Amino acid sequence: MPSAQELSVLISRDKPLPNHVLNALDAIPVDANVILPFLKKSTDGEHSSPPLRSLNQVWLSCLSCEHGVVTVDMVLSCTANEIGNYPIFIVPTQPVSHWNLDSLKARLHLLAKTLRDTVRCKRVFSVFAPDTIVSLFSQQWSELVGVTINNEPYYAARLLSCTAVLPPTSMTPPPGTSRLAVAADSEAVARLCKGFSEESEPFVLRSQEATKEAGLLISKSQVWVHCVSGTITCIAAFTRNTSGMATITKVYTHRSWRRRGYAKCLVREVARYLLGTGRREVVLYVAHNNNSAAKVYESVGFVEPDAAVEVGHSVNWTEVGFDRNYVDLGHW
Repeated sequence: MPSAQELSVLISRDKPLPNHVLNALDAIPVDANVILPFLKKSTDGEHSSPPLRSLNQVWLSCLSCEHGVVTVDMVLSCTANEIGNYPIFIVPTQPVSHWNLDSLKARLHLLAKTLRDTVRCKRVFSVFAPDTIVSLFSQQWSELVGVTINNEPYYAARLLSCTAVLPPTSMTPPPGTSRLAVAADSEAVARLCKGFSEESEPFVLRSQEATKEAGLLISKSQVWVHCVSGTITCIAAFTRNTSGMATITKVYTHRSWRRRGYAKCLVREVARYLLGTGRREVVLYVAHNNNSAAKVYESVGFVEPDAAVEVGHSVNWTEVGFDRNYVDLGHW
């Protein structure tokens, strides 16, 4: 790293980030989908219960200054919603290849030290970021605070994007109807939220928590269902949204209704609806080991995002967790 370059971290607590940080994230909306929608929601003062600003939100912006020019290199978020604490999210504004290894380590180490001095160490139960960043940061965090890293990642996935929905390949659609969930669907949606969590260790919801999550999703019009003969077979939720982009964050089909094309039909209708609201793009993550889901999403029109690929941003993201005997587990 050149000696003329200085690194610093800007700490933002429960208040809008400076415009130059917001602009840096706005320039990479797909990569920043884990931070930007929530950040805009918080800074716009969107009403929620409890208010988002009462949940001890923290953002750390790593800045570099060279010859008087300040650059936003990456942003770390430590935030929560009404259900619980999110993982630590880290979004680089440049491709990882933009920095040599020492420069990247220096930035992440400064973020890790600042995070240690800003929040309780037990709050950091996991980190979700592009592969290279999460590997380096989790090791640095482990050494700084003395907590061990779990042997297996909680989640390893590929980021996909849809800008236009593909038509169905079959002339005969599966039976049933895809629609926005309503209050009368609360119990069924809660059961499917709980089922999804039970297949997403360690973030398993109790029945009461699943009921709360379902209620929030329905009240915010952020979940759709596919119904067959009056039975809700699957759900698709989209909880990280801006005016230009939406993120599908949960797709789940009850075991009794799988392999019948219901999820594909639902995701297609949800993507079509979201793009129809004027948004340019719908994104989601699909686990590397979930080939069946990947085929569903690709058949709908989800591909690796052109904008990210063209500039060299990583489409591979991983969530690494820390010793559960040491941390306070959150949920997302």
